[in-house]
Amino acid sequence: MLSTSMATSDVGINEQQPSRSRVEPSSTQELYAFRIAHFTAHAFIAPSERVVSSFGARSERGALLVSLTDENGCTGWGEVWCGMPAAGALHRFNLLREFVAPALVGCHVTDISSVIGHLQAALMPLITLAGEPGPVSQVLAGVDCALWDLRARIAGQPLFKLLGSRTNTMRCYASGLAPDMPAAGLDALRSQGHRAFKFKAGFDDAKTLTSILDQGSRLAPSERMMVDANCGWTMDEALDAVAELNQISLEWIEEPMSPHRSEDDWERLARASVAPLAGGENLLSEGAFREACRWLGVIQPDVAKWGGVSSCHPMGVGTENAGRLFCPHSFGTHIAAATSAHVLAATGGRGYAEIDVNPNPLRDSSSYASWIDDGFLRLPTTPGIGVVPHLARIDCFLRDRFELSYGGRSR
Repeated sequence: MLSTSMATSDVGINEQQPSRSRVEPSSTQELYAFRIAHFTAHAFIAPSERVVSSFGARSERGALLVSLTDENGCTGWGEVWCGMPAAGALHRFNLLREFVAPALVGCHVTDISSVIGHLQAALMPLITLAGEPGPVSQVLAGVDCALWDLRARIAGQPLFKLLGSRTNTMRCYASGLAPDMPAAGLDALRSQGHRAFKFKAGFDDAKTLTSILDQGSRLAPSERMMVDANCGWTMDEALDAVAELNQISLEWIEEPMSPHRSEDDWERLARASVAPLAGGENLLSEGAFREACRWLGVIQPDVAKWGGVSSCHPMGVGTENAGRLFCPHSFGTHIAAATSAHVLAATGGRGYAEIDVNPNPLRDSSSYASWIDDGFLRLPTTPGIGVVPHLARIDCFLRDRFELSYGGRSR
């Protein structure tokens, strides 16, 4: 277990921490410093309608929500990615309870990125000995997001404004669509304000690609379309699929292959595709993103999976400055989606916000549907990320919960 001596230290000024991108000036850090008095985590698993992708079929959704409260009772929320399997929420929950919360409660926070750097160093045995870089990355990302939401609420500002943006409006798209979605389904999404749609691919290509080509032919001239293969193609399959998809206009082709394919494979596929290639949700380091930028035209880190706000925001700024499109990935509840949208807004908002429109009982605790109009998402200007979970509505799906308070009280 982590040493709890860190819990009463000012971890925002230690100069020996791992290097991380800074996203706020020191004056802001000091002005909105806070001490964490309570750490709470909620793990949920809920049955859901069956969704099919190249990863297989799934009929349940998981969610792991983190709340951090300061000494004045202000609370910020973050979400830890646990998309597949849904039971992964319980494993990451245990990492929070055993390793992260004891080190964080009582901590005086100035520089958020340094706090996360301390936690990452303390969790290194799990990465090295247990071989778990993914779960560690995800719990740190969720905590980072909660810290930023808390800071913005303390500041009385929406997160996008705290990060330096003046715009709260961006394009958005409906994500996770079945390739054979009937026309009535698309019309329903249009009635909700969507004008861009991302369809699943990478499985049963004989039917899937035909359906996607048909969907593309039926979109209005003002509408946009994306394809996500979820790493489902081999190199040869990807080349064949791209040759077919070149017949229609696409904003991007997402994760056509595994990120572990060779540089030569990726560069060859990028040359063969008319649409830019997109990816990033399965990359876990700045070095991996820098390398992938050589063949990706659309960069898609997930704030709940890697880096949180502290790393994804500066990456988004750098991506836009390099002339590429920054479209952060999000496929969970409204907590991660709202955080992701704030980060996108703070980069200038040129990209698209991803909106998971698949049925998810855990997302019914709140809604951002009222924010969408004619293909654009407009964030609220209330403090923080603008949403909180209505836990009572999803309490029937609760699998575990813990709270740790300053002074060691837990329940």
